[in-house]
Amino acid sequence: MSTKYPNVLSPLVIRGKVLKNRLEISNSLPHFLQGNEPFPADSVITHYANKAKAGAAIVTCMGINNFSRDMTVPMEADFTHFPDYDLYNPACQNYLMQLADAIHYHGALACMGIFVGPPSGYPLQKEDGSLEILRTSDIAHSKPMSEQEVDPYTISDRMTADSMAAVLNTTPEQMEFIADSLAQQTKILKFLDFDIVSIHLCYRGQLPTQFLSPLTNLRKDEYGGSLENRARFPLMTLKKVREAAGKDMLVEILFSGEEPEGGYTMEEGLEFLKMADPYVDIVQFRAGVVDPNHPIPFELNHTPFLKYAENAKKAGLKMKIACVGGFHYFPEIEEAVKDGKLDIVSAARAWISNPNYGQLLQEGRDEDLVPCLRCNKCHGRGPHDPFVSVCSVNPLIGIEHRRHYLESDPLPSMKIAIVGGGPAGMKAAMDLCDRGHKVTIFEADKELGGAIKHAQYVPFKWTLNDFRKYLICQVEKRPIDIRKGVKATPEDIKKEGFDMVIVAAGAHPNVPPIPGLKDSGAIVATESMIHPEKTGQNVVLIGGGEVGVEAGMNLAMKGKNVTVLEMTDRLAPESTAIHYYSMFKAAWEALPTFHSVVNARVTKVEKDCVYYEDKEGKEHSVPCDSVVISLGMKADTEEVLSFYGSADRFAIIGDAKKPATIQQAMRSAYAVAHSV
Repeated sequence: MSTKYPNVLSPLVIRGKVLKNRLEISNSLPHFLQGNEPFPADSVITHYANKAKAGAAIVTCMGINNFSRDMTVPMEADFTHFPDYDLYNPACQNYLMQLADAIHYHGALACMGIFVGPPSGYPLQKEDGSLEILRTSDIAHSKPMSEQEVDPYTISDRMTADSMAAVLNTTPEQMEFIADSLAQQTKILKFLDFDIVSIHLCYRGQLPTQFLSPLTNLRKDEYGGSLENRARFPLMTLKKVREAAGKDMLVEILFSGEEPEGGYTMEEGLEFLKMADPYVDIVQFRAGVVDPNHPIPFELNHTPFLKYAENAKKAGLKMKIACVGGFHYFPEIEEAVKDGKLDIVSAARAWISNPNYGQLLQEGRDEDLVPCLRCNKCHGRGPHDPFVSVCSVNPLIGIEHRRHYLESDPLPSMKIAIVGGGPAGMKAAMDLCDRGHKVTIFEADKELGGAIKHAQYVPFKWTLNDFRKYLICQVEKRPIDIRKGVKATPEDIKKEGFDMVIVAAGAHPNVPPIPGLKDSGAIVATESMIHPEKTGQNVVLIGGGEVGVEAGMNLAMKGKNVTVLEMTDRLAPESTAIHYYSMFKAAWEALPTFHSVVNARVTKVEKDCVYYEDKEGKEHSVPCDSVVISLGMKADTEEVLSFYGSADRFAIIGDAKKPATIQQAMRSAYAVAHSV
């Protein structure tokens, strides 16, 4: 066999259904990919069909969850922005069948996830055709989400309180109703030709798993206390789901391998799975808490939850073992399957960052695998941005279904100059070359990388450094003329007769007119990451945005005493709130020499001291040996526009247009490249 990865590409048979390989796309969907239609729109069908086309054996869809179609929910809330399909409406069922059919077209199995969490409801259709919905908010006697103030940073605390109340208040009759509801939904999905139903039993997200957890189950009756009692309701539910699924539909559960202190242990979790073995075909292991299930770069272990899968495999369960959490690089997933640590590799971000993930694996093209930054912007860009999912490294996420009118057919081959060899410049060069154009990159520095060069010097920036190396590899393997150490001028572009010039010259650090700052010897945050030796032992870092905090963390990890001064009321306020911020915060709080002051407006800088005012206007000072600044970037508009007229066509991308994130830089580069 010629393939490099025969084990992860090997087929697997479960209940007579053939998985063409060991790759599962776990529950995921970009937010707001469609409107409030109670059925999967073409945009969603396109998204999932593309995942099947990319080579996955199982494609897991989302959309059977909240039954909150009539509710207006806050923009900051996460799960409330997923689509909510009306499983009981025949007109909507037609579109669900189209979704399953699109997945089947590419030889994949269609899986639908069912998630019912606060303030969701469990529907059940009666014999007379009427639909009754039992809402968890009613059981917990809490206000619906639409009537509450929602802070995206603290929403989990409120949900935990609601969960404990719901568990205490749920009657045996309501348990029966909920189990019947999940079974009935399973039966409908089977009728609509879905191959697998995936039941959410992790993070204490819905009632059956809230009963299982000692953290949320405070009951004193036969449904609380011992594991056997706590397992009674979830096992009843799984038994009914299994009966509804029949002999040939697969049942998957999403399961926390263990819980935080006070919850069930890994050993108890395994005991429950042994009880559930007759009803479950696939268990997909996850973290005990929702945010860490989406590991970010501060988690240096690439696959932190594989230990749960390995432990379960050793226990000899009949169900197949899957696992999520950081699976991306081909040698790692091949080794996990080869060594018998799991049966199925479940991932979402790998397929979001790589629309051809399965094809790359099949062909063994490791160098063409786009690294995932683990920035979790696929869950939303930030708390102050419109709630829309994107991917920092894949500009197609969110616009897959619009490519036919956003992109243009390639123009006849042109000679194109790109001024700047940062991320945007390299991405544009790659795509333009692939479209048949002759490309030259002018990079003033001696190495490519631009604004992300610093990533190679910071341990927790390993994903960004992988991306930097990927981009460099991609431009160097193509017939692109790369001129490093050459600062291009408009005259150079004119002289060589380029047909088009694209300015990707990046941006420069912003230095505000703070008294004494220019004379203080201050260096910028990224410079401190590359050359930490340029700072003394006691450092004041002015500007506590995401980059500033990371710079401060890097210095603190090297033993320096760091104080970050931030004008707003929160460090890294622009950082992704959902499935990122809590872990980012935990990482900086774990550093004993990292300190911060918020609501601090710097008023003056002296050689050995920085002065600031608090929100009451009272002045304070922080002694220091060195000053580092992270106060944003600004484009040199005059220099950028000087290239206009040096070629017949002119475009601006990346930070040269407006200081941007990696995602915005990649999208702008892609858009320009695919317009010529």
